[in-house]
Amino acid sequence: MKARKLIGTVLVVCAAGAAGAWGAASALQPESEHPGKKYVEAFKAKAQDPDMMAKYMEAGKPGVAHEFLALFEGEFDAVNRMWMNPDGPPMESKASCTNTVIMGGRFLKSEYRGDMMGFAFDGMALMGYDNNKGLFTNIWIDSMSTGIAPAYGNLDESGTALTMIGKMDEPTTGEMGKHYKQVFRLVDEDTHVMEMWEILYGDPFKVMEIEYTRK
Repeated sequence: MKARKLIGTVLVVCAAGAAGAWGAASALQPESEHPGKKYVEAFKAKAQDPDMMAKYMEAGKPGVAHEFLALFEGEFDAVNRMWMNPDGPPMESKASCTNTVIMGGRFLKSEYRGDMMGFAFDGMALMGYDNNKGLFTNIWIDSMSTGIAPAYGNLDESGTALTMIGKMDEPTTGEMGKHYKQVFRLVDEDTHVMEMWEILYGDPFKVMEIEYTRK
């Protein structure tokens, strides 16, 4: 019983000391100069900026990066190659793809239809360029998964190869948020190639390649 009283007394003393220290610090630092308060005031000032709407509209304008995405617009025949073993021959199948620029030139919608390992397969992607992030962005969904795979990246110095790092859940191994590399290569105005690379285990190796030829 004495021990409990002693512990209770110590806790009360510690709490009082902490309160006193905070009170002393608050007394020494006026509220208007407190870092947290200054941050809130600065944030409120940005939100009340009379030019806020103009800045919002400017940030949402499509630019030259979106013009690059428009180069992929059209209808394409596709050849899909998949490697289950990096040293073995790929499995090959044919497909079709329709790419459409939407939202006033801000995004490229891709609708893919073919087969995957003998099963009918539909896929859809939305690709854009986020002016705020300064990155190309992509999301992918398909008829053989319930997940959404996001990816982000940028162009190489040639301006013809877009490399993106994505995340996906791998149901066969149970890996969640597994990273992969995706490369879109613009060969010419009628041909482009998408490559998907395994990057986590040893040397990177290509697991998929889709070659698109304009119809």
